[in-house]
Amino acid sequence: MKDATDLFFDAFANKNRFDIIMKLRNKELCAGELQRELKIEQTNLSHDLRCLLNCRFIKVRKNGRKRVYSINHETKDLVDEVIKHVKIYEAYLKTCGILNER
Repeated sequence: MKDATDLFFDAFANKNRFDIIMKLRNKELCAGELQRELKIEQTNLSHDLRCLLNCRFIKVRKNGRKRVYSINHETKDLVDEVIKHVKIYEAYLKTCGILNER
């Protein structure tokens, strides 16, 4: 079984899940809005939302018949910090021959 650190980075390494987190960073969205904005198939979106909810990276509330998703405060703080570091290291990341082999 993977340890928690591996699982944590697996959750964030998935492009769809990371894109969902980024969309929820500054606003709440329902599943339909996420699907339209990210152009993700509904089944994949549901799977990724369930993962993010299970891991407590996001939360959901009901608004009538809709389920509205938002990022939790700890996840937002973490993502904001990561974005800050990406900006600091952007030039190095873009010129890293190992990362750019793919």
